[in-house]
Amino acid sequence: MGARALRMFEEPHQRATVRIAVGRRSAWLNGAGLIRYLDELQIPRQWDWHPERKGALMVGVNRVGDLLALLEHRDKRIVELTTVDR
Repeated sequence: MGARALRMFEEPHQRATVRIAVGRRSAWLNGAGLIRYLDELQIPRQWDWHPERKGALMVGVNRVGDLLALLEHRDKRIVELTTVDR
């Protein structure tokens, strides 16, 4: 038997949409299972402290491209990418 890549979401109905809002220096992430991906790519993260964005992960914009490639190409996740002025 050949080795099979482990994926968090095996079935299409389990692949939740990921929402990424990109600002000038930071990006805000919302979606299931993102901490695992950030750890895999060794992307530093923190939780946003602002009351309007509570629960959103915050990362630097210079690493968003790496995360997009992993989510869209390898794991076939749907990503909604928006720009914000914050």
